[in-house]
Amino acid sequence: MHLPLVFDSPGVVYYSGRPLLEPYFVQNFLKDIPSCTEVDGTSTDELVRKFFNTDYQFLDPVITYPSQEPVDSPSRALVGMSFGKDSLLTYAVADEIGLQPEMVYVVEQSMTYEKKHKTELARRFKNEFGKELSILKHETGKLRDYPYLGIPITEFGWGLQTTEYALEFIPFAYALNAKYLLFGNEQTASATYLDTKSQWVVHPCYDQSHRWTVHIDQITQSFSGRSMHTGSLIEPLMDMMIQYILAHRYPGLARYQMSCFTETEAGRDYRWCHNCSICAKMYLMCVGSGIDPKVIGLRENMLKREYKRFFTLFGGKAITLTYAHTTVGRDEQLFAFHLAAKKGAQGGLIEAFKAGPLYQEAKNREEELCRTFCSLHDSISVPHKLEDKVLSIYREEIASFQM
Repeated sequence: MHLPLVFDSPGVVYYSGRPLLEPYFVQNFLKDIPSCTEVDGTSTDELVRKFFNTDYQFLDPVITYPSQEPVDSPSRALVGMSFGKDSLLTYAVADEIGLQPEMVYVVEQSMTYEKKHKTELARRFKNEFGKELSILKHETGKLRDYPYLGIPITEFGWGLQTTEYALEFIPFAYALNAKYLLFGNEQTASATYLDTKSQWVVHPCYDQSHRWTVHIDQITQSFSGRSMHTGSLIEPLMDMMIQYILAHRYPGLARYQMSCFTETEAGRDYRWCHNCSICAKMYLMCVGSGIDPKVIGLRENMLKREYKRFFTLFGGKAITLTYAHTTVGRDEQLFAFHLAAKKGAQGGLIEAFKAGPLYQEAKNREEELCRTFCSLHDSISVPHKLEDKVLSIYREEIASFQM
């Protein structure tokens, strides 16, 4: 869908029938355009106009419908495993409530060092827990691998990633008798912000939002004889509680965490590059919740003044983490710095925080911020039959959290 835009073509011709899911993908793509242009530094107005004016032709008049054959004896859960905190906690909770989770990892060949580090994590994980990581080599990912295509890098093509994966995981459901497909879509995945210059609402990760997860559930049910359901076990939680619960309740799994994309040379030899906004955020989430960052493998103090540029709270720019520009993202950093300061964390940014007006703001808003980031939120994507067991675990952990 994105190819005519990135190749600056007026249209594209397919020799297939019109896709049954085309309306789903159109909505997903449209909602993602402002986020893509924000990252690319281009005009949303112009790209929306180009998309509307693009001529998509499908030459085969026959529309192919999916089989209605259900998954045989579905019982297990499939977890889209990235080794980030969200997927690790999803796996841990699914395992605790008896879903016998199976892990599927998608290899995106355009990610510079990600495959290298995650392959090693998978090897160690299997040796320790006896659990195999199923690997899907995402060949169609080449359609958004811009060095491979020989054109300038853009964000377009990445915004429908979760929906693509959901479709590609369906054969695994049949092979492994899976009833649930679980993605790590947490509460903040639905956060938005208004681009004040363009006046467009930006969805940093629309296809990970809870509303879209419900649409993915419709898709996977339609393509599995209504036997496979998609949802998120961690939707009720904000980032800090996810990091806390993973490290506090499941420390053995937390040792495998890799949230960094390792896209630059700084990430060549280790799974944390210590040179990006994601590494900075994960470090802050740990110290704010009273977790030693070494538990998840972080080695460098990311609260030194030299890392100021990675925190939007201090005027930094999170190029690959546009969520950090939302109000929720800003308040999340405010609250985490406040808790880190209360817990005696060290670093030049902690000193700058305590010496400025942000410290007083955090003190004045402490109760409100605690309600936002340290409580359970209503959810629409947690599978209904699993909700009581899942929330029981979270209530225990929230009760153990210390300010």
